[in-house]
Amino acid sequence: MTAMLKLANLETKMFFRDRLSVFWTFLFPVLMIWLFGSMFQGQEMGEMSFAELYVPSWIGVNIVTTSFFTLGTVLANYRETGVLRRYQSTPLQPWKILAAHTFQGTVIFMISAILLMVFGMLMYDLTLPQYIGSTLLALLVSILAFFPFALFLTSLAKNTQAAAAISSLFLNLMLFLSGATFPLEMMPEILQYVAKALPLYYTIQLLRGTWNTAPISDYGLEAGVLLGIAVVSLFLASRFFRWSGQ
Repeated sequence: MTAMLKLANLETKMFFRDRLSVFWTFLFPVLMIWLFGSMFQGQEMGEMSFAELYVPSWIGVNIVTTSFFTLGTVLANYRETGVLRRYQSTPLQPWKILAAHTFQGTVIFMISAILLMVFGMLMYDLTLPQYIGSTLLALLVSILAFFPFALFLTSLAKNTQAAAAISSLFLNLMLFLSGATFPLEMMPEILQYVAKALPLYYTIQLLRGTWNTAPISDYGLEAGVLLGIAVVSLFLASRFFRWSGQ
Protein backbone atom coordinates (compact mmCIF):
# COMPACT_ATOMS: atom_id res chain seq x y z
CA MET A 1 0.00 0.00 0.00
CA THR A 2 2.85 2.40 0.84
CA ALA A 3 4.55 1.73 -2.50
CA MET A 4 1.27 2.29 -4.35
CA LEU A 5 0.70 5.63 -2.61
CA LYS A 6 4.29 6.69 -3.32
CA LEU A 7 3.78 5.92 -7.00
CA ALA A 8 0.49 7.83 -7.03
CA ASN A 9 2.19 10.77 -5.33
CA LEU A 10 5.01 10.72 -7.88
CA GLU A 11 2.55 10.64 -10.80
CA THR A 12 0.60 13.54 -9.28
CA LYS A 13 3.76 15.65 -9.00
CA MET A 14 4.61 14.86 -12.63
CA PHE A 15 1.12 15.86 -13.70
CA PHE A 16 1.38 19.28 -12.08
CA ARG A 17 4.73 19.88 -13.80
CA ASP A 18 3.01 19.50 -17.17
CA ARG A 19 1.49 22.94 -17.82
CA LEU A 20 -0.55 21.73 -20.79
CA SER A 21 -2.20 18.99 -18.73
CA VAL A 22 -2.94 21.47 -15.94
CA PHE A 23 -4.51 23.89 -18.42
CA TRP A 24 -6.80 21.33 -20.08
CA THR A 25 -7.81 19.73 -16.79
CA PHE A 26 -8.37 22.78 -14.59
CA LEU A 27 -8.50 26.00 -16.61
CA PHE A 28 -10.16 24.96 -19.86
CA PRO A 29 -13.44 23.81 -18.20
CA VAL A 30 -13.58 27.05 -16.20
CA LEU A 31 -13.09 29.08 -19.38
CA MET A 32 -15.80 27.09 -21.16
CA ILE A 33 -18.30 27.62 -18.36
CA TRP A 34 -17.46 31.33 -18.39
CA LEU A 35 -17.93 31.40 -22.18
CA PHE A 36 -21.28 29.64 -22.10
CA GLY A 37 -22.26 31.72 -19.12
CA SER A 38 -21.75 34.89 -21.15
CA MET A 39 -23.99 33.39 -23.84
CA PHE A 40 -26.76 31.73 -21.87
CA GLN A 41 -26.89 33.19 -18.35
CA GLY A 42 -30.29 34.72 -17.72
CA GLN A 43 -31.96 32.87 -20.57
CA GLU A 44 -34.85 30.52 -19.96
CA MET A 45 -33.60 26.94 -19.54
CA GLY A 46 -36.65 25.12 -18.28
CA GLU A 47 -36.73 24.60 -14.54
CA MET A 48 -32.96 24.83 -14.05
CA SER A 49 -30.59 27.77 -14.07
CA PHE A 50 -27.53 27.99 -16.30
CA ALA A 51 -25.22 26.89 -13.47
CA GLU A 52 -27.44 23.96 -12.48
CA LEU A 53 -27.25 22.66 -16.04
CA TYR A 54 -23.70 23.42 -17.08
CA VAL A 55 -21.56 22.95 -13.97
CA PRO A 56 -22.63 19.31 -13.39
CA SER A 57 -22.27 18.72 -17.15
CA TRP A 58 -18.68 19.97 -17.23
CA ILE A 59 -17.81 18.01 -14.14
CA GLY A 60 -18.95 15.02 -16.19
CA VAL A 61 -16.80 16.17 -19.11
CA ASN A 62 -13.80 16.32 -16.78
CA ILE A 63 -14.30 12.65 -15.96
CA VAL A 64 -13.81 11.98 -19.67
CA THR A 65 -10.72 14.19 -20.01
CA THR A 66 -9.15 12.69 -16.89
CA SER A 67 -9.84 9.09 -17.90
CA PHE A 68 -8.55 9.50 -21.45
CA PHE A 69 -5.69 11.96 -21.06
CA THR A 70 -4.50 11.64 -17.46
CA LEU A 71 -4.91 7.86 -17.38
CA GLY A 72 -5.27 6.20 -20.80
CA THR A 73 -2.90 8.28 -22.91
CA VAL A 74 -0.27 8.51 -20.16
CA LEU A 75 -0.22 4.73 -19.78
CA ALA A 76 -0.03 4.35 -23.57
CA ASN A 77 3.05 6.59 -23.50
CA TYR A 78 4.55 4.58 -20.65
CA ARG A 79 3.92 1.39 -22.63
CA GLU A 80 5.58 2.80 -25.75
CA THR A 81 8.63 4.10 -23.87
CA GLY A 82 9.07 0.90 -21.85
CA VAL A 83 8.21 2.40 -18.47
CA LEU A 84 5.47 -0.17 -17.81
CA ARG A 85 7.81 -3.01 -18.68
CA ARG A 86 10.38 -1.68 -16.21
CA TYR A 87 7.65 -1.38 -13.59
CA GLN A 88 6.99 -5.09 -14.04
CA SER A 89 10.57 -5.88 -13.03
CA THR A 90 10.05 -4.21 -9.64
CA PRO A 91 8.42 -5.82 -6.58
CA LEU A 92 5.36 -3.63 -7.24
CA GLN A 93 2.56 -5.91 -8.43
CA PRO A 94 0.82 -5.01 -11.74
CA TRP A 95 -2.57 -4.37 -10.14
CA LYS A 96 -0.95 -1.93 -7.71
CA ILE A 97 0.56 0.01 -10.62
CA LEU A 98 -2.87 0.36 -12.25
CA ALA A 99 -4.45 1.14 -8.87
CA ALA A 100 -1.90 3.91 -8.24
CA HIS A 101 -2.67 5.53 -11.59
CA THR A 102 -6.40 5.16 -11.00
CA PHE A 103 -6.09 6.73 -7.55
CA GLN A 104 -4.00 9.57 -8.96
CA GLY A 105 -6.55 10.18 -11.73
CA THR A 106 -9.38 10.23 -9.20
CA VAL A 107 -7.55 12.79 -7.04
CA ILE A 108 -6.90 15.01 -10.08
CA PHE A 109 -10.54 14.76 -11.10
CA MET A 110 -11.85 15.58 -7.63
CA ILE A 111 -9.67 18.72 -7.48
CA SER A 112 -11.04 19.83 -10.85
CA ALA A 113 -14.63 19.10 -9.76
CA ILE A 114 -14.25 21.17 -6.59
CA LEU A 115 -12.70 24.00 -8.63
CA LEU A 116 -15.65 24.01 -11.05
CA MET A 117 -18.18 23.91 -8.22
CA VAL A 118 -16.53 26.82 -6.39
CA PHE A 119 -16.34 28.82 -9.63
CA GLY A 120 -20.04 28.18 -10.25
CA MET A 121 -20.91 29.29 -6.72
CA LEU A 122 -18.87 32.49 -6.94
CA MET A 123 -19.90 33.50 -10.45
CA TYR A 124 -23.36 32.04 -11.02
CA ASP A 125 -24.89 31.45 -7.56
CA LEU A 126 -24.67 27.69 -7.87
CA THR A 127 -25.92 25.84 -4.80
CA LEU A 128 -24.64 22.58 -3.34
CA PRO A 129 -26.24 19.40 -4.72
CA GLN A 130 -29.75 18.76 -3.46
CA TYR A 131 -28.85 15.11 -2.93
CA ILE A 132 -25.15 15.29 -2.21
CA GLY A 133 -24.80 11.61 -1.30
CA SER A 134 -26.46 10.62 -4.57
CA THR A 135 -24.26 13.03 -6.51
CA LEU A 136 -21.11 11.53 -4.97
CA LEU A 137 -22.41 8.05 -5.81
CA ALA A 138 -23.14 9.21 -9.37
CA LEU A 139 -19.54 10.43 -9.66
CA LEU A 140 -18.24 7.08 -8.39
CA VAL A 141 -20.38 5.14 -10.88
CA SER A 142 -19.20 7.40 -13.70
CA ILE A 143 -15.54 6.97 -12.74
CA LEU A 144 -16.00 3.19 -12.58
CA ALA A 145 -17.42 3.33 -16.10
CA PHE A 146 -15.02 5.73 -17.78
CA PHE A 147 -11.63 4.78 -16.35
CA PRO A 148 -11.64 1.17 -17.64
CA PHE A 149 -13.43 2.35 -20.81
CA ALA A 150 -10.54 4.70 -21.56
CA LEU A 151 -7.95 2.07 -20.66
CA PHE A 152 -9.53 -0.38 -23.09
CA LEU A 153 -9.74 2.08 -26.00
CA THR A 154 -6.21 3.46 -25.58
CA SER A 155 -4.88 -0.09 -25.23
CA LEU A 156 -5.89 -0.64 -28.86
CA ALA A 157 -3.51 2.11 -29.98
CA LYS A 158 -0.09 1.15 -31.34
CA ASN A 159 1.61 4.29 -30.01
CA THR A 160 1.06 7.44 -27.99
CA GLN A 161 -0.02 9.49 -31.02
CA ALA A 162 -2.70 6.96 -31.87
CA ALA A 163 -3.87 6.90 -28.24
CA ALA A 164 -4.09 10.70 -28.22
CA ALA A 165 -6.05 10.62 -31.49
CA ILE A 166 -8.51 8.07 -30.08
CA SER A 167 -8.88 10.13 -26.91
CA SER A 168 -9.49 13.37 -28.84
CA LEU A 169 -12.02 11.69 -31.14
CA PHE A 170 -14.10 10.28 -28.31
CA LEU A 171 -13.82 13.45 -26.24
CA ASN A 172 -15.07 15.65 -29.08
CA LEU A 173 -17.86 13.25 -30.02
CA MET A 174 -19.14 13.12 -26.45
CA LEU A 175 -18.50 16.79 -25.80
CA PHE A 176 -20.74 18.03 -28.61
CA LEU A 177 -23.27 15.21 -28.95
CA SER A 178 -24.05 14.28 -25.35
CA GLY A 179 -25.84 17.45 -24.27
CA ALA A 180 -22.86 18.79 -22.32
CA THR A 181 -22.48 21.90 -24.47
CA PHE A 182 -25.73 22.29 -26.41
CA PRO A 183 -29.20 21.11 -25.30
CA LEU A 184 -30.27 17.93 -27.07
CA GLU A 185 -33.55 19.61 -28.00
CA MET A 186 -31.60 21.89 -30.35
CA MET A 187 -30.17 18.94 -32.27
CA PRO A 188 -31.70 16.98 -35.17
CA GLU A 189 -33.64 13.92 -34.05
CA ILE A 190 -31.05 11.50 -35.43
CA LEU A 191 -28.32 13.12 -33.32
CA GLN A 192 -30.52 12.82 -30.25
CA TYR A 193 -30.50 9.05 -30.79
CA VAL A 194 -26.73 9.11 -31.30
CA ALA A 195 -26.35 10.96 -27.99
CA LYS A 196 -28.04 8.10 -26.15
CA ALA A 197 -25.37 5.73 -27.44
CA LEU A 198 -22.63 7.77 -25.74
CA PRO A 199 -21.61 7.04 -22.13
CA LEU A 200 -21.28 10.74 -21.27
CA TYR A 201 -24.99 11.28 -21.95
CA TYR A 202 -25.86 9.02 -19.01
CA THR A 203 -23.27 10.64 -16.74
CA ILE A 204 -24.67 14.09 -17.50
CA GLN A 205 -28.25 12.98 -16.91
CA LEU A 206 -27.22 11.36 -13.65
CA LEU A 207 -25.23 14.35 -12.38
CA ARG A 208 -27.79 16.95 -13.40
CA GLY A 209 -30.59 14.90 -11.89
CA THR A 210 -29.00 14.15 -8.53
CA TRP A 211 -27.66 17.70 -8.28
CA ASN A 212 -31.04 19.34 -8.83
CA THR A 213 -34.01 17.01 -8.85
CA ALA A 214 -34.03 13.59 -7.22
CA PRO A 215 -31.87 10.92 -5.54
CA ILE A 216 -29.99 8.39 -7.60
CA SER A 217 -32.69 5.79 -7.00
CA ASP A 218 -34.84 7.72 -9.49
CA TYR A 219 -32.16 7.31 -12.16
CA GLY A 220 -31.91 3.55 -12.27
CA LEU A 221 -31.61 3.42 -16.07
CA GLU A 222 -28.70 5.86 -16.22
CA ALA A 223 -26.89 4.21 -13.30
CA GLY A 224 -27.55 0.75 -14.74
CA VAL A 225 -26.15 1.69 -18.16
CA LEU A 226 -22.98 3.11 -16.59
CA LEU A 227 -22.51 0.06 -14.37
CA GLY A 228 -22.96 -2.14 -17.43
CA ILE A 229 -20.30 -0.13 -19.25
CA ALA A 230 -18.05 -0.52 -16.19
CA VAL A 231 -18.38 -4.32 -16.17
CA VAL A 232 -17.85 -4.72 -19.94
CA SER A 233 -14.97 -2.23 -19.97
CA LEU A 234 -13.23 -3.94 -17.05
CA PHE A 235 -13.41 -7.25 -18.91
CA LEU A 236 -12.16 -5.75 -22.18
CA ALA A 237 -9.44 -3.69 -20.49
CA SER A 238 -8.13 -6.76 -18.67
CA ARG A 239 -8.21 -8.67 -21.97
CA PHE A 240 -6.50 -6.10 -24.19
CA PHE A 241 -4.30 -4.01 -21.87
CA ARG A 242 -0.65 -4.54 -22.79
CA TRP A 243 2.40 -3.91 -20.62
CA SER A 244 4.74 -3.49 -23.58
CA GLY A 245 4.53 -2.28 -27.15
CA GLN A 246 5.45 -5.69 -28.51
